[in-house]
Amino acid sequence: MKKELGRNEPCHCGSGKKYKNCHMGKESSGINSNKNLMYIAIMVVIVAIAGFSVYYNAQQSPSQNRNSNSGPVAQPPGEAPPGKVWSSEHGHWHDK
Repeated sequence: MKKELGRNEPCHCGSGKKYKNCHMGKESSGINSNKNLMYIAIMVVIVAIAGFSVYYNAQQSPSQNRNSNSGPVAQPPGEAPPGKVWSSEHGHWHDK
């Protein structure tokens, strides 16, 4: 049976340091692995939320380039506002 070292006893590695200042924290690697798993899980959740929001917004929002397939746009009825000229390529008024 292995005797468990007290925290103030000399370390088993022979360094001359107390066990608490040498190997005590390094042997409890379960805590570090649990932290790593927690960080990985948080990152997976963040990536999943970001991916879902990008997908959802792409499905819900109309195309940003509405006039790309429609060709020239006709001028609205009525006279042009003062100092403006109609651009059928862009579908809106421009300054002269």
